[in-house]
Amino acid sequence: MSLKLAAFSVGTVLVLCGSFFAFRTRYCESFLRKFLRSSLANTAIFSLAGIWFLGHVLTLGESDFGQYKYLFFVFFSTMMLIALVKIRDFLCVRGTAILALLTANELLQAIFMDPHQSRLILVIFAYIVIIAGMLFGGWPYKGRDFVDFLFFHPARSRRFGLLTMCYGVLTLTTLFW
Repeated sequence: MSLKLAAFSVGTVLVLCGSFFAFRTRYCESFLRKFLRSSLANTAIFSLAGIWFLGHVLTLGESDFGQYKYLFFVFFSTMMLIALVKIRDFLCVRGTAILALLTANELLQAIFMDPHQSRLILVIFAYIVIIAGMLFGGWPYKGRDFVDFLFFHPARSRRFGLLTMCYGVLTLTTLFW
């Protein structure tokens, strides 16, 4: 992935998500509350995150314990299946946190050693995503608390949406730098 494609993708997603928060607040709140407890979303998101992670495990090199990659693959596959069957609470938040961390990895690899100064906008976003992924992955109930905090006052979610949209527009403007 190139810097331009990464900036376009991130900017577009941020503008769309921000407009969803800013202009469809009631719908967004009901969607997020249902999303956190949906068994279909739990299975889909956590499975997608697990498959992506297992793909990374299969591509481990010799310097990254590559001689044990098949053992790791079996171990993590088993853990993923046990989590899907036995741990049903907040799997969606955990899966989203894993996806966020894997996406941040892809972003940082795309902008590594790029000489353009516009890459710093994406680096800031990637590190925010990493911090959020570690926070929500370690304490998944914080996802519910964040939704409660965000929608406690309707103006708060609108401001969050507008801030997200502005950062998305800033990211999209880096395409022309």
